[in-house]
Amino acid sequence: MTCEGGKKCCGVHWLSWTLLLVGGLNWGLIGLGGFMGADYNVVGMLLGSWPMAEWGVYVLVGLSAVALIVGCKCNTCMNGQKM
Repeated sequence: MTCEGGKKCCGVHWLSWTLLLVGGLNWGLIGLGGFMGADYNVVGMLLGSWPMAEWGVYVLVGLSAVALIVGCKCNTCMNGQKM
């Protein structure tokens, strides 16, 4: 994966994008399920028996969004070097 300007991304940046993608798809499925009268919350289906783990995933997705909004300032993302 590359950051802005074709530079290499660090692991945190890559993980943030991945979590944001998972969270976005999950919210899309929740909305689709609402129109169809079903519950398509995949995170809830997988971790519903462990509510604190489920909430943790939601917090991580939110922190990932904040991290991507703020932007990564590490040497890997700024200089394009591979760790």
